Amino acid sequence: MREPLSYGIAHRAAEAVLEAARAEGLRMCATVVNSSGVVKVLLQDDGAGPMGVETSRRKAYTAAVIHLSTTRFAEFAKDPHLIDSELLAIPGGHPITTDDGEVIGGIGVGGADGATDDRLAVQALKSIAALLA
Repeated sequence: MREPLSYGIAHRAAEAVLEAARAEGLRMCATVVNSSGVVKVLLQDDGAGPMGVETSRRKAYTAAVIHLSTTRFAEFAKDPHLIDSELLAIPGGHPITTDDGEVIGGIGVGGADGATDDRLAVQALKSIAALLA
């Protein structure tokens, strides 16, 4: 089994979200959790609203514990609250997976529309891909 998600990788992923968002003139929130859904890093950019903090955290949690993107989870979750009230079936959350398929955490992005949140999460994952090998 691989080492748990390091703070360095978690912080780099969250920073990548804020950097990409700023390049588009957006102010966002990014949360990275470990494989159990416990927060490792939560970054809220200046000007990002409080709802982004909570949605990014819940998206990251969902992706980590369900092992699916929140978009994919939404496709089959009729009422995710019956499973766990912390689950959020809204785009913007993705599992953080090693090259060999092990889920070591999740990333969640909040502060814009679902498509933008999702795109920024995917960009952040691409930016840390070499660190997960």
